[in-house]
Amino acid sequence: MIEDNIRSAHSAPKRSLSAIWLLPLIALAVAAWLLYQNINNTGLRVTVAFDNGSGISVGKTPVMYQGINVGQVTSLQLDDDLEGVTATIELSEQIAPLIRENTAFWLVKPQISLSGVSGLDTLVAGNYISFKPGDGEPTERFTALIEPPPMASNLPGLRLVLEAESLGSLSVGAPILYQQIDVGDIESYQLSKNGIEANVRIDPQYQHLVNSSSRFWQQSGLKVNAGLQGIDIDAGSIASILAGGIAFETPAAGAEAVDNNTRFRLFTTKERAKGSKEIVVYFRNPDGLTVGSNVRLLGMDIGKVESLSFVDNNPNLGANITLTISAPHHQYLNTDSQFWLVKPEVSSTGVSGLDALLGGPYIAMRVSGKGGAIAARYTALFKAPDSSIQQPGLRLSLRSDELNSVGIGTKIYYRKIAVGQVESIELDANGVNIGAFIHQRYAHLVHRESQFWNASGISISGGLSGLDIRADSLATIVAGGIAFHTPDVKKPQLAWEGLRYSLHPDYQSTFADKGRDIFLYFDTGSNINKGTEIKYQGIKVGEVITVELDTNMEGVKVSARLAPSAKALARSGSQFWVVRPQLGLIGTRNLETLVTGSYISVRPGYGTPQTSFAALDKPPPLSKPSTGLNLIVAAPQRGSIKEGVKVFYRDIPVGEVFGYELADDATQTLMHINIESRYAGLVRENSVFWNSSGIAVKFGLFSGATIRSKSIESLLEGGIAFATPDSSPLAPQVISGMVFPLRQNVEQSWLDWTPSIPLPREADTGENWIRTD
Repeated sequence: MIEDNIRSAHSAPKRSLSAIWLLPLIALAVAAWLLYQNINNTGLRVTVAFDNGSGISVGKTPVMYQGINVGQVTSLQLDDDLEGVTATIELSEQIAPLIRENTAFWLVKPQISLSGVSGLDTLVAGNYISFKPGDGEPTERFTALIEPPPMASNLPGLRLVLEAESLGSLSVGAPILYQQIDVGDIESYQLSKNGIEANVRIDPQYQHLVNSSSRFWQQSGLKVNAGLQGIDIDAGSIASILAGGIAFETPAAGAEAVDNNTRFRLFTTKERAKGSKEIVVYFRNPDGLTVGSNVRLLGMDIGKVESLSFVDNNPNLGANITLTISAPHHQYLNTDSQFWLVKPEVSSTGVSGLDALLGGPYIAMRVSGKGGAIAARYTALFKAPDSSIQQPGLRLSLRSDELNSVGIGTKIYYRKIAVGQVESIELDANGVNIGAFIHQRYAHLVHRESQFWNASGISISGGLSGLDIRADSLATIVAGGIAFHTPDVKKPQLAWEGLRYSLHPDYQSTFADKGRDIFLYFDTGSNINKGTEIKYQGIKVGEVITVELDTNMEGVKVSARLAPSAKALARSGSQFWVVRPQLGLIGTRNLETLVTGSYISVRPGYGTPQTSFAALDKPPPLSKPSTGLNLIVAAPQRGSIKEGVKVFYRDIPVGEVFGYELADDATQTLMHINIESRYAGLVRENSVFWNSSGIAVKFGLFSGATIRSKSIESLLEGGIAFATPDSSPLAPQVISGMVFPLRQNVEQSWLDWTPSIPLPREADTGENWIRTD
């Protein structure tokens, strides 16, 4: 049974190689393929030496060209001398033709300075290495630049070379400006034998702006000239302020075109670029002059002081002043040109150099003839030369006992406008002869009858009663002046060359032979002073010359002078009185005299010529009105009635009192009243007039007190009122001259009268006139 449980053995045939071994073979094949591909695609490997490895990371710092990644840093190690690092860079085979002996590598990292901002893209992506293609033989070892090289020269445009003595504040990348527009930039600069050379590029669209007449100058930073005369700021664009810049202009648009690498001179200032010239002027005493002081020709700034230096380094010998005369003004220079220093000066003859008071001292220049050769050195005059006017005009002679503040160059004024000036001054045994010049366009203003006077300075007179100050314009106060006027005559005659005139000391004296002197006798001299005006119809017709006691010591004698046009007032019958301010409860008058001062008023007479008058102590009575209805009201007493008080109808003023007098038998007072034309119909033959002044008071023991008053106006000033009965038909109208009794009290029945009396319409409007006062 045991034998049956034993199974017999079977033999199997030997198997072939297992399929699992195919996997290592496949892996080997793939590795071989990858190795092949890696060897086949391996780029150009170069080494670049840097001063330090700051900002460079293995496997992270790329190599960029034209904004494309073309390589990467694969290793970084210290140099054997430990003074730098060497970066191994693997580059794409595509750029192998660009990697030559003169290829320049540099590290790009963010930089911020006054000249600009660069490398901003590295703030996000990190530093990178860039390069500039070179020429020569292929090589694999390079030394990196410390700074990026000048801008690439393969950009299109016109390239020029500018020669200058110094670089100033210019930098690579600074703009080229034309009329403040950026049209190019500075690519590079280098030292030369005579200074520096700047290589600039003009953008293609602007290169037509440059031709052989173009002028270039440095437009760098801010130039500020400040003084009492103001602030002058010269600046270009913001870019040129920060990084410097070059500006240019092209005077001749049709000049010859230029080619690449054409050389131009780079001037330091715009003035020099325009062709200014430098001259040297010797000053014995250049007091007040500084670098930048102006040079003026006929009031126009034509140059500036460039430098000052003592002669032989000795201050006692004076100074040589180098002046820059700008174009085109330098063409007026010749050997006869004159220069002198202008500064504020005060002397017995007046004030000179007033224009230099604010702007500071300057150098004035005079030219004669045409331009020509320039002197090696000019000698400045000690003072301004005589002012001989080289232009057409009228020359006159003025005669004066004294010169006063008049001097050569003093202006001559007509209606406070300068029309000429003093040309010469000569002294003789009898006084001073003044040569006056009037510009041709104003010569017609001068007549044979013209009067000249000295309008210089300020005239002050006065006393305890006040001051009288007379002055012309500010210019004549400070620098002196002569003025003239031409009186109206029937047959005026124009002045001719060489005509002689007297120079009067003041304006008033010009009327001494033309006006009319009169004498007024007042009881008192109150409110009358020298200079008090005489007015007629509100217009000044004369003024008081002197105020003095009369010979009998009982009054005041006033000497006055009437203007030529008012000589007709000096006739018998003319009345003169003083107009003063009047203040009080009954009214205010002549309030304007509170400001202007009292004056003498005149009412003209029509008699024979007369020069002496007894002045009135109060204004004369009002004259009889020529329009309206003139009536007379008679009363035993005048009471508070006076000239000017109103006549009322139903408390509305319809007229006024224009005079009063005693009756022929002296038993009554006659008040003359005028009713306005429009209200004349209100007065009838049975009208009643009464005195409406004051307050009426009735008092009884049992009835009490009754107070009645009219308007405030009649209460304060007094007045006359009237009423007309309402009878039918109305009583006839009255004519001028009719006399009515003036009742002292009013009856209540008169106030109750309400007659219907049509009033005429206003002729100018055709509407009923409504009084609003």
